[in-house]
Amino acid sequence: MASRKNPATQAPSALGNVVAFIATSIVAGIVAAGLLVPPAAATGLAANASIGWFKDLPAQMEAGPMSRASTVLTRDGTEIATFYAQNRTPVELEQISPHMKDALLAIEDRDFYEHGGVDLGGIVRALGNNIVNPSARQGASTITQQYVNNLIIDSQVRAGEEATTIGGDKGYADKIKEIKLALSMEQELSKDEILEGYLNMVLFGGQNYGVEAAAQYFWGIPASDLSISQSAVLAGMVQSPNYYDPAVNPEAAEERRNVVLDTMLLTGAITEQEHAAAVAEPIRLDLHPTNSGCTAAEVAPYFCDYVQNTVLQSSAFGDTPEERLKTLQLGGLEITTTLDLEAQRKAEEEVNRTQPRDDNPDGVSTALVSLEPSNGDIVAMAQNTYYSTAEGDSNTTYNFNVDSWMGGAGGFQVGSTYKPLTLAAWIDAGNGVKDEIDASQTKWPADHRWRASCLENGYKIEPGDNGGGFEIQNASPGYERRMPVDYGLYNSINTAIYAMAEEMDLCNIGKISESLGIVSGKTGEPVDTTVLSSLLGGSVDISPMTMARAYSAFANRGVMCEPRALEKVTDYTGKVYDIPETSCERVISEDVADGVNYTLEQVLVRGSGYKRGIDLPGASAAKTGTTDNSTQTWMLGYTRGLATASWVGNYELGSRSLNDLNIGGRTGGSDTDWVDGSTYAGEQWQRFMREIAPDYDTDDFAKPSEDVLEGENGTTEIG
Repeated sequence: MASRKNPATQAPSALGNVVAFIATSIVAGIVAAGLLVPPAAATGLAANASIGWFKDLPAQMEAGPMSRASTVLTRDGTEIATFYAQNRTPVELEQISPHMKDALLAIEDRDFYEHGGVDLGGIVRALGNNIVNPSARQGASTITQQYVNNLIIDSQVRAGEEATTIGGDKGYADKIKEIKLALSMEQELSKDEILEGYLNMVLFGGQNYGVEAAAQYFWGIPASDLSISQSAVLAGMVQSPNYYDPAVNPEAAEERRNVVLDTMLLTGAITEQEHAAAVAEPIRLDLHPTNSGCTAAEVAPYFCDYVQNTVLQSSAFGDTPEERLKTLQLGGLEITTTLDLEAQRKAEEEVNRTQPRDDNPDGVSTALVSLEPSNGDIVAMAQNTYYSTAEGDSNTTYNFNVDSWMGGAGGFQVGSTYKPLTLAAWIDAGNGVKDEIDASQTKWPADHRWRASCLENGYKIEPGDNGGGFEIQNASPGYERRMPVDYGLYNSINTAIYAMAEEMDLCNIGKISESLGIVSGKTGEPVDTTVLSSLLGGSVDISPMTMARAYSAFANRGVMCEPRALEKVTDYTGKVYDIPETSCERVISEDVADGVNYTLEQVLVRGSGYKRGIDLPGASAAKTGTTDNSTQTWMLGYTRGLATASWVGNYELGSRSLNDLNIGGRTGGSDTDWVDGSTYAGEQWQRFMREIAPDYDTDDFAKPSEDVLEGENGTTEIG
């Protein structure tokens, strides 16, 4: 940040002027000694007390690291977003236009290559001016001193401290410290290194730091292409970056530019002809704003938000959220993520094809998230809204795919996509998927005891509404009969689920659910499966990410991997951050996973999603989900290489039916007047998986054992 000359400081008292004169005279003498006497000989001057104090000041000034923007990249290196408090792109001196160097030196420090870090003549002139005219205080900082000042400010900002050496706010002690450090810097760095550092550090209005960022912002060109006029505009801004901003105050900027051009002519940096042409040239801007953060992401803004929350919650980037934010905005991180750009573009295409965000009068919400079961890597994450805090029906920063503590909406009721949890518990108890059950019962007495070993009495009673007993119904009539377990699952028969649950311990279903990581997206609490409505996914809201993770364990034969967004994080110095590696754990047995896969494969062949097959040579499986009155609809499906959750429903109006709404130009389902999970959510899943799943593992699932198919005691009739 450039030193700001502030003429509006209060006039000091007469006594203050005398003290300032004496102090500055001492400094001038010390500076002269440092400039005119070789460093080794200068040590002999320490006898004087004031000189001793001066020499006790810090003598080293590190030239970095300066604050830099962080970038978020897809797995193939495509940039998604940048985070910065200071927009800066450092470049080498050879990559900066000679006109820019000439303009800066002419207006800020024409003797830069001759002095030793401090301009004695400038100090004397400024001293005289400040005594004669204290209300118009004048500075005398060289480029080296300004660079030192900027480095001090930058280090304070990175450390979370208040900047104390800005322009007219500097006291004489600050000025003396600045001089000492400038002298030291001149002995440590070459002139070109100092000039390069300064040009990469200085503020050029707004959040644009360094000449490269400024050139890109004002004209969309690299710093190497800056013309004489453009260079003079930027050099003129150094004195007061925001006042002389040509986008904010064009008349003042042009007047200041011409002062710079006059000085360039005076110093011989340009000819009279070049001067005349540059003065006559209008300041034509071509602004290229580069907004920081996920609002500026053209692709995957909600995944970007997930990455941001991951960083802000990880101790690898700082001990507190404030420290982590500074690391993200100032630390120059290169964050390589797991995102597959092709898959992401397809996901965004499909959620907006289902219900376009630009033409959504009924406010229907859509979302899709996809993971790799073998490692938990997030492949795609999309929804049909704009990532924005501005007013607008299609604007929100809530991520529909994730839990509330990760910036999400907190999930939605999942309907029948929860039914495979009862199946998993059934197999885990030693039963077979071919067992025949009595699915004819739709009502249980008010005093019926459901086994629940985790409750105090060892059972659960569901008295139902007004004590009339617990009652359910199927989505379609005619299924209240005996049937095989797998048939009941792939056709999503509610009475089949409760026939199975009646033969089991409700708490064991909860244990399976918890082992698969299924929790409320709003509270983080496990699902209470002793609440009978939970078996149909109706008791808590669960996020698509959570459901995709659970189903990925089926695809991965019982091993569940935690969702992972960060693949590698380094900073510009090459430091590698310690981020979580792939984290996988066996949560259900291979037999349980094989039995679930065997059953859910049939969903896409002859079950509730029979129209949603994806025509792969290998295996694919899925489960549809529809809540009461079609308020939320789902399709959870997977291959061995990809687990994808697709959701179409209501974000804000959770009790509103989708049946009568215009969704993508249609009303109702494909064959009926009501919407279910196979309708829009199913189509969305199918289109995405048909194109993206072939890029991942599509081998067949393992065949289940005879015990899984027939049960440990052979085929039995239950109920």
